[in-house]
Amino acid sequence: MAALLSKDFRVMRKELLWMAVYVVFFAITFSNSRMGGVVVQLVPSIMLLFISANHDVKNRNFILLGSLPVRRSDIVRARYVSVLLFGVLGAGIGFIVSTVTSMIQGTGGASSFSWGASGLLGAMLLVYAAIYLPLHYWLGDKYLQVISVIMMILLFASTSMLGFIVGATDKWGLPSPAAVAIIALTGVSVFFVSYLISLGIMKKKDF
Repeated sequence: MAALLSKDFRVMRKELLWMAVYVVFFAITFSNSRMGGVVVQLVPSIMLLFISANHDVKNRNFILLGSLPVRRSDIVRARYVSVLLFGVLGAGIGFIVSTVTSMIQGTGGASSFSWGASGLLGAMLLVYAAIYLPLHYWLGDKYLQVISVIMMILLFASTSMLGFIVGATDKWGLPSPAAVAIIALTGVSVFFVSYLISLGIMKKKDF
């Protein structure tokens, strides 16, 4: 599975460079906006998910991997683990941007980073992935581009709402740690169910 995970990052080297430019640009643009966390942490993570999945379709990796002595469960598991890695990467980017921005503005430092808001965004990533990946395995290259566009539109359409939630978290200290924990557990549960669905689809798929 480690080889499958490293493959994702190798094929996305160019995209990762562009992602760094994106992060710098939007970190500056949204430095004083309540949507800053959404566009700096959540959007890059989801974009990496879409890019890596599209690479699979473009390079017909399903057919290649299906012909190799690799268990299909490992293929699906690696994709879902990669989502977690994208989430960790996004949270790390959010932490660095938040810390640097607050230090420049003289409003604190690492202490200004909202772990509650970051947890909400992480749960949202899991939900997005939970919807997207079963469709990815089910439809393959037939409608995947359309699904990706629809999911991106949905993401950007919900950005304002997510920005309000994150802003409320920063301003009023909401939601409570218990609520964040419940939301996170819900996201993990949905993500796990999605994994089982994708695994079932992949095992029945005829390459």
